[in-house]
Amino acid sequence: MRIAALPYACTRQPGWVAHETKLSALLEAAAADLVVLPEYAALEAALMSDPTTGTPVDWRDRGAYRADEWVAQFQMLAQKHGCHILAGSGPVATERGVVNRAWLISPKGGVAHQDKIILTPYERDTMQMTPGEALHVIDTALGRIGILICYDSEFPLLARAQVEAGADLLLVPSCTELPAGQTRVRQSARARAIENQCLVVQVPLIGAVLECDIIDHSTGRAGVFAPPDHGLPPDGILTQGETDSPAPVVWEGEVTSVTAARHSGQVGNFAHWTEQFQVTPPPKIVDLA
Repeated sequence: MRIAALPYACTRQPGWVAHETKLSALLEAAAADLVVLPEYAALEAALMSDPTTGTPVDWRDRGAYRADEWVAQFQMLAQKHGCHILAGSGPVATERGVVNRAWLISPKGGVAHQDKIILTPYERDTMQMTPGEALHVIDTALGRIGILICYDSEFPLLARAQVEAGADLLLVPSCTELPAGQTRVRQSARARAIENQCLVVQVPLIGAVLECDIIDHSTGRAGVFAPPDHGLPPDGILTQGETDSPAPVVWEGEVTSVTAARHSGQVGNFAHWTEQFQVTPPPKIVDLA
């Protein structure tokens, strides 16, 4: 399998035809079975709106208004290029409120989604978003895939639930404004690969859209991570890009070459996970004063 993590910069396009031209060039360069775009990439659709300014809630609602068009565009692109695409994420209006939703699209145009479960303070307070209700694991021709949108990757039990449901590949689309934020997501993605002895793909939004406060400045470094073990890199980094580089980060191999560590690795993080719960909380306080 060939996987391309595609760091993505949102730009103002005059319409969907120009947008297709932009994306087709990127997909052709990636030439992958699975292409992964970052969190809030779908706000590019909102940039096609006439207004060029607005509050974060305005931009949220503009993105939600065009979410169906964004998905339709990627359904066409997935079929045209014969690949699976994680079409990033973006705002979607539901009966419960506006969620941050990522879409995985098959080469036949089928669509599955994952809503962000745990929202950042900015999403809660400034964007007034609504958290997702359920975790999904998606069966595909490439295997069973879980999606953890940015901040969700920082919570180990979410990843564990997806892996226990059969996911061997976790996708982490991210959007972070500061180096500290991209470090948290990157290090969390690497930790999830170690804990679950699985493959993790993390890809950031990059660039600046000064008129849109939600994505006014985005920084990050794409990477594909594995547990450091026999037959795998000692640092667990299968491949990575440079910070804020738009170049596709491509890894080619079999997911089973990574998950083999569960059976023949130096350690058994995946198998030994439940042993940590055998220690009865709370910890005993030992007085050494």
